[in-house]
Amino acid sequence: MNIKSLLLGSAAALAAVSGAQAADAIVAAEPEPLEYVRVCDAFGTGYFYIPGTETCLKIGGYVRVQVDGRSDFDLTGAQGGYRTNTRGQIAVEAKNDTEFGTLSSKVTLRANTNVSNSYSVTVPTETAPGVIEDVTYSVSQANNDFYLEETYLQLGGLRVGYFYNYFDNGLPGETVLSDGGPGFGGGGFGGDTLNNSIRYTYDAGSFSVYGQVDAFNSQAGWKTDNGSDDEIGINGVVTGKFGGVTVDFFAGYDFDREEAAFASTLTAAIGPGSLGVFAAYATGVNRYFDFAEWTIGAEYAIKVTDKFSVAPGVQYWDNITVVDGDFDAGDAWRVGVTADYKITTNLAAKATINYTDVDSGTDSADRWDGFLRLQRSF
Repeated sequence: MNIKSLLLGSAAALAAVSGAQAADAIVAAEPEPLEYVRVCDAFGTGYFYIPGTETCLKIGGYVRVQVDGRSDFDLTGAQGGYRTNTRGQIAVEAKNDTEFGTLSSKVTLRANTNVSNSYSVTVPTETAPGVIEDVTYSVSQANNDFYLEETYLQLGGLRVGYFYNYFDNGLPGETVLSDGGPGFGGGGFGGDTLNNSIRYTYDAGSFSVYGQVDAFNSQAGWKTDNGSDDEIGINGVVTGKFGGVTVDFFAGYDFDREEAAFASTLTAAIGPGSLGVFAAYATGVNRYFDFAEWTIGAEYAIKVTDKFSVAPGVQYWDNITVVDGDFDAGDAWRVGVTADYKITTNLAAKATINYTDVDSGTDSADRWDGFLRLQRSF
């Protein structure tokens, strides 16, 4: 074998090996495309599509730090002082279109560092066979525990769940109270604004109307024929918008107390601000409104700059003292001012100071109250 034959044989062998390796080469698979979160603008800002679905999700809430202060109030024996509280709230909303309209749901969780998330209700209860007495049930979530706030589902104009009624809306300032009173008198039932309810709303833009049924005091559990099975209310609101003026009218009936409440709110853009007027009347003690037989309040929210606004207000209550379920005597008035300042995007400060003078019909007293709040919303 000569040199030439050896070189030719080696070259052939190398070619064969290279061909075999090329035939056995591993080709890397193409990576599957990633599905990134898509923005959903069908229902406003802040929504995004849940991956793999056509459901839009929005996560929001706020962190609030607040300091409250008050003076002595001789009519109730309340001592002056201050308190601090930090609140966290998270709300998750989901929406998607269906053949029946928009399907929505909302879950809200809230926690406070003080005991302000406590409440009590008084209901007629059978304490012995044939004996019906008023019994007060108190509920207080432990400090720092999250508890359920407004939570509901909605399909088109039909809403079912746990949500606020008309009296929680109020005016922007903190002087005129739609869900509260002067701190004395009343029947002890009003201000029950958050209940398990069902509502249907017809909204034509400049005109809307809704009807609602409320199940009061659901925290007490079973409703039986011991006197709690009629803890039901029915109410409705009609709202009209006329240019810069919005006016609504509320009517509600408490079947348990067999009393009714009526209210109306008017807002109008006037000059550099907005005028707001709230009025309410109750035929007797009921869960919609019973802080007085009637009240009227007004405020004027002035937009001083793009970041700063101030809202002075005044309110009057008549017949605040309740005797045997009927409004009997006394009156009260309240005056104050609220200031709002937008520090930066999603960070705002609010401060208010108010003076209240109360005449029970047999005695009188006055008090100061207010708060300073810092809130970061998202």
